[in-house]
Amino acid sequence: MKKLLFFTVLLNLVPHIWSSTPELKELMRQSQPFDRGSPLSASVDALITSKKGKETLMKYNMYTLRGDGKINVMIAFSAPNSFDGTRILTSVPEEGGVPGVSIKFKSFFAIMKIPFVNSDMSFFGMDFNTGDMNPRNAAFDTYTLLETNVLEEGGVGCIVEALPLKEKLYDRILHYVDLEKKIIFKSEMYNKKGELIKVMEVLECVPIQNIWTATQVRMQDLKSGSNTVLTFKSVVYHGDYSSYVNEDFLKTGEPQ
Repeated sequence: MKKLLFFTVLLNLVPHIWSSTPELKELMRQSQPFDRGSPLSASVDALITSKKGKETLMKYNMYTLRGDGKINVMIAFSAPNSFDGTRILTSVPEEGGVPGVSIKFKSFFAIMKIPFVNSDMSFFGMDFNTGDMNPRNAAFDTYTLLETNVLEEGGVGCIVEALPLKEKLYDRILHYVDLEKKIIFKSEMYNKKGELIKVMEVLECVPIQNIWTATQVRMQDLKSGSNTVLTFKSVVYHGDYSSYVNEDFLKTGEPQ
């Protein structure tokens, strides 16, 4: 896990474009840890640890496709047994708007179409909310470059303040960005009282097919004292996952 050193280097270590609004928004769009700009498949372990140390392990496969101005995501749970067979198909407009969601629960045969899901709802009991899991449109926030720093492991990073304009899940977020890898490796979320309520950290980041990829991400809920660690395995980019990201797979669980 990277940590920023407690000294600031001159801004000219970073290209001037990072301090201008359009380019800063583009940097933040490119730096989303859950959306690296290419279709992918992965298996994910979600380990939820309560304040008292109780652990719950959930497993799912995920597949993403991009096209027609949308990011489409299929999540298919395999564990625990009570979730095995539950599948979620989400379509997120890249230019903003409400995601379209269809869910097939294990206990329901019929597909449930949900036109809107509150972004502050927990994602299946995790410390990640539904809004945390979906790619966020950079146009929904205003960004301010606060500081540039030398990272402890080398390279240059910056701290960016995000003030949400739309879909206000949090009132203020501080993003810590690795400028060479173009990935947010830490985010601090604050409420309207200015209290730090959640912290998301990339615990492991490795290059996969020349794309820096967050393979382990932790979200801490400071109010509840719980945390969730997502571990991404068998990550593959650039594939055609259309046989998984469709309503036939949602219904049957079999690629078409």
